[in-house]
Amino acid sequence: MAAQSDLEPVIELRGVEKHYQMGDTLVKALNGIDLKILPGDYISILGPSGCGKSTLLNILGCLDQPTIGQYFLSGQDVSHLSDDDLSQVRGKRLGFIFQSYNLIQQLTVLENIEVPLYYQGVPEEESREIAIDLARKVGLEKRLDHRPTELSGGQQQRVAIARALSNDPAVILADEATGNLDSKSGGDILRIFDELNAEGKTLILITHDEGMAKRTSRTIRLKDGEVAFDSYREEDKP
Repeated sequence: MAAQSDLEPVIELRGVEKHYQMGDTLVKALNGIDLKILPGDYISILGPSGCGKSTLLNILGCLDQPTIGQYFLSGQDVSHLSDDDLSQVRGKRLGFIFQSYNLIQQLTVLENIEVPLYYQGVPEEESREIAIDLARKVGLEKRLDHRPTELSGGQQQRVAIARALSNDPAVILADEATGNLDSKSGGDILRIFDELNAEGKTLILITHDEGMAKRTSRTIRLKDGEVAFDSYREEDKP
């Protein structure tokens, strides 16, 4: 794990709560979350259904905002930005990997990887070069012109990983990234995650898989909207 204790957090949550009104009932999906994530952290977030994992992911990914509390991303308070500003933050600082891949079926592998670069205004020639390098990185250099329907699930998830890396994000968020894959394909994806972290990338994996949690350097468990457990492996403590 590349993080050192004297580094500034790439993510910091201070007293974060998320409330939903369900009829006459106020539901606290998150209840006072304090959390610091350092550059280079490799984290699994686990917990039973309804514990707040998805809500926390949405806030960390700037897809939603806390009801109470502050969220600092790379030192910037993003807690109450406008939707347009949050979109800019997502595009520049975060990479997403979803269980269902979320690829554009009409586009090739190369074009799918290029999508975030297009929205960031990266020139076409530079965008193409970045996308080819990333396709090579995830082992798809011979599939550049294939469309998602011509790929296996594991290959589609590799495209999603390359796409998530295209903007060189500060943090990569993966939501049950191996949930739709067989054990071999899932293992291949996890090895890519291991390699990315070894290169210094910060990864946050939302998962129910205890096996996945064992290979990350830090485990966070949620219960009833609160952090019930947060610990590094002994050899990875900053």
